[in-house]
Amino acid sequence: MAIALAALGVTLMVTNPWFTAVDDEIAIVDVAANPAWQTIKLFLSGGGQHEHPPLSDLILHGWLWLTNGNSQWLRLPSVIFYLLGIWFLVQAARRIGGDRAGYGTLVLLIFWPYGFHFGRLTGWYSFTFMLVSLLTLIYLRYLEDTSWKTWLWLGLCALALIYTNYFGWAMLSFLGLDYLTRFRRDAKKWMLLLSTLAVLLLACVPILPAFLTEAHARAKTAFSPTVVATGIYNLYCLFVSESVAPWFWALGIVAGLAIACALALSFVYSGLLARRFLLYFVALLAAMTFLQIGNTKRMLMISPWLVLPLGVAVGLAARTSARRWLASSLAAVGAIGWFGIFSRNLYAAPHWIEPWNRVSVRAAEVASSGGVVIANNPSLFFYLTYRLPSTDPVRNGHFAGVLPATVRAANIYSPQEWIDAGSPVAQTVAVFDGLSYGVPGPSMEEIRHALNSRCASTGEDHLVHDSGARWKQEYQPVSGQREWRIQVNQYSCSAP
Repeated sequence: MAIALAALGVTLMVTNPWFTAVDDEIAIVDVAANPAWQTIKLFLSGGGQHEHPPLSDLILHGWLWLTNGNSQWLRLPSVIFYLLGIWFLVQAARRIGGDRAGYGTLVLLIFWPYGFHFGRLTGWYSFTFMLVSLLTLIYLRYLEDTSWKTWLWLGLCALALIYTNYFGWAMLSFLGLDYLTRFRRDAKKWMLLLSTLAVLLLACVPILPAFLTEAHARAKTAFSPTVVATGIYNLYCLFVSESVAPWFWALGIVAGLAIACALALSFVYSGLLARRFLLYFVALLAAMTFLQIGNTKRMLMISPWLVLPLGVAVGLAARTSARRWLASSLAAVGAIGWFGIFSRNLYAAPHWIEPWNRVSVRAAEVASSGGVVIANNPSLFFYLTYRLPSTDPVRNGHFAGVLPATVRAANIYSPQEWIDAGSPVAQTVAVFDGLSYGVPGPSMEEIRHALNSRCASTGEDHLVHDSGARWKQEYQPVSGQREWRIQVNQYSCSAP
């Protein structure tokens, strides 16, 4: 197993250039550059960042300090956490169903299209995957050996989980429910659970104000066809990944039928213990959907309780025909996902393949030659940070953050910064318009309108066609999706 995991780790690192750094990664990396005490002080004062507690951000801060923010190594900690999570989950499967269940789980995780994408992302995603897998393994050990030592490790892992993601409380509640159903007549076990809960609550007092602030700001529930469709889509992506959009109907329908078949067979053949985790996963998915906090990246946290019963079912299916159907269903889903990865033109979320690294070369050339660059996409700013000598953290020996706000460079502006600077122009002005969310200030359309009145347009390019733009505009109009993901406009302006 160690050889297989090492091979997967090397593959993930080698293929990192295949996948563009996405906006959530960049936001997390940018803030992780802040001094550790500043992050801790923020939470102690009742504030917060990124909608999650600070443990994973503090670990990332240490890694950025150690590597000077080298972009080649940014994703390495996440890859390591992901591989450890696989190791723990395989051991958990072996405890439930023996070696055959362990091998089945390992094969699923090695060839998992979703994990191939999201297991590498910088941030809390892989870290929570590892913690949930470890928590599950320790809990299974405790069911066999109810010792104080095992319970202590269980409590420490639970504390790490809730200091990494607030939704960890929901996962712990299901483990607590499972614990009570098993030891409902043992008063000592009840007292142990209640005392541990009290300790966890006491340990979380420092981040409680931040949690309440976040809950108040984000609290919203809904039950509508659109919300339900989002939950179904997240489940679809857990099997296929975002590499094949469901609106490619031939592949989407086959994948949907295979997923339904795999879930049904795993429910029947995974056994009572693994089946419980499958039911807990369904409940957690429903809760995230109902609370409107679920997206494809956040699914990695609860995914161990889906993969575990699937892998155990592969090992425990007694009937040859049932095992064949289950294996065929999972193989079909995996093949569709991998076909999308290699074809690179079926993505539901094209941000994975947006060529911002290549576009940043053009932006750096404009800025270095005295031109003005106006942009709004975090991925472009991330790559541009490493392109410019004045902001490259590796060359300067210190990672201070990412353009445009945390670090600054001449002739590089966000829309609001360009307005605040007095709308400067130069002989060449380039506007790089990509999909971005929550960017303050004027829209890129307003920027182009202002430049059209002062300068002559010398070119316009459109990159990365989104085949699902029509569906996204219809069902999620507030997301601002459009047919072309990237628009580049270049202007020639007279001297100011």
